[in-house]
Amino acid sequence: MSKKAVPDTPSPFALELFQPKPSVLYSLDAAAYLAGVPRRSILIYCRAGLVRPVLQPPYDAMEFTEEAIHTIRRLEHLRAVHGVGLAWLKAMFDLLDEVERLRAELRFLRNQ
Repeated sequence: MSKKAVPDTPSPFALELFQPKPSVLYSLDAAAYLAGVPRRSILIYCRAGLVRPVLQPPYDAMEFTEEAIHTIRRLEHLRAVHGVGLAWLKAMFDLLDEVERLRAELRFLRNQ
């Protein structure tokens, strides 16, 4: 008896590759579509400080960079796969920001 090879099928929770155009801003609707999430989720992430939109005058329309869309996708992946809540995500992203700040400070101090 031999096992038949099962073709690799992507997990429904796997992150898809997304290559937005650099220096392009995306509207809230476009960002929601590209990230595969409801607009409401993006607004919740913005209110929690996890995603920062670019506000465009004169009406302060929310637009998002490619980095913001990647962040939204990461947040949704963590919520879907690991079932973590918003408070946990906020704490984790705050710690990641602090680690990056400390790394930059260390690089600066090593170059003096």
